[in-house]
Amino acid sequence: MTQNNSWGAICGVIPAIRCSAPPSVLGRRRRPYPLRLVSSGERECAGSVLRCEVAPKPRPPDLGLAHGQPSPSLQPRTPPHLPPAAALNALVEKALNANAELLAVREGRDIVGSKTGGVQPLVRVPLATVTTRGKAVARLLEKEGCLGLDDVLSKETCAELLAWIRAHRAEAMDEVTSGAAPFGARFGGVNCRGVAAGLFGKRQDLFVPGDHPLVARAMSEIVANLAPLLRAAVGGPDAAVHELSSLFAEPGSPRQCVHADTIHLPCPQYPDATMAPLYTCFVALQDVRDGDAEAAQSSRLPPLRRGQQMGHTVFLPRTHTAESHLLWNAGSPKEKEKFLAVHPAAQSALKTGDAVLFDSRVLHCGRENSSDVDRVLFYFTVSAQRDWPLPNGLHGSNSLRPTDAARRWTLGDFGLEADG
Repeated sequence: MTQNNSWGAICGVIPAIRCSAPPSVLGRRRRPYPLRLVSSGERECAGSVLRCEVAPKPRPPDLGLAHGQPSPSLQPRTPPHLPPAAALNALVEKALNANAELLAVREGRDIVGSKTGGVQPLVRVPLATVTTRGKAVARLLEKEGCLGLDDVLSKETCAELLAWIRAHRAEAMDEVTSGAAPFGARFGGVNCRGVAAGLFGKRQDLFVPGDHPLVARAMSEIVANLAPLLRAAVGGPDAAVHELSSLFAEPGSPRQCVHADTIHLPCPQYPDATMAPLYTCFVALQDVRDGDAEAAQSSRLPPLRRGQQMGHTVFLPRTHTAESHLLWNAGSPKEKEKFLAVHPAAQSALKTGDAVLFDSRVLHCGRENSSDVDRVLFYFTVSAQRDWPLPNGLHGSNSLRPTDAARRWTLGDFGLEADG
């Protein structure tokens, strides 16, 4: 998100191009925090889908020729020195992603937590505490913006769901590759997905169908375990499911830039829009391992080498506020770097069946997967508010299959009752 000069350089070479940052550059999964740079260097709140197109010349007036059509010699033409829009789209996305991946490496190596003693463990809450003190845990979540939760899904269900998601991913890739389904019907955009690896990259946001028996069973189990917390945080069975998906990080997937999944509303660009908090629940379907940590303790698993890790998620607690987002959206690159350096940072370090529940506005990033093992997370996002207030899901959380978006799932569909 501090790539202002790079974007300006790319756009400034060809003034007729307008570029808005793609999800794979700034957003965790789908929508980045809303920054767009155009050829003039202007920064403004804008859409999240990469658009890179030749600005057409003004169409000449109709001179009343046959059938009301202008002469072919008067029709606007693409300047011959510019490649087609699709080629420009791919070229600019590749450059932006390469720059974002370099920025992410620097954030992790030199900036995040550098003035606060480094990245610390995320605050974790035992399941027994969630069960007995759900309202208190909800207040802590509201304050911190992110919490670790132990044992929300059984190891048996995790193993079944992990195997199914791997098979489902292969099927979805085949559907997209063959043209049977568009990319956006099966996958979402991902920050720093490793675009050099081709269409699917190294990191994928794979939608999962809510009506699949295994997905429904996993959701029902999680909802039952977190019921007191969910009732306190999002209100009960009518709470809307805004996302139902999975994150797949292959070996070699790069570190992500620090980002927020949704914007804070209201904000200067949308002063009349309001939105209740959206809470995303990441559930680890296998141990998210770390070679440095394992070197200090015995493990029955094949050891990871020192420096290898599967990619913990790093959070900046308490950054889900309007003040933090204002600085992140409008601050200079130096101001943002200072903010990252002095703000406490914490990472999740999940084991099988553990979860992180976080406000979608909190700043965070996924670390690189430098191991030889893929990492798979199941996740969903819920809110007390049914509809995102901006048009067409702009800057919102929308990782859902089209059929599930039309279905409009609620937590009640997965067994949440009004009273415990």
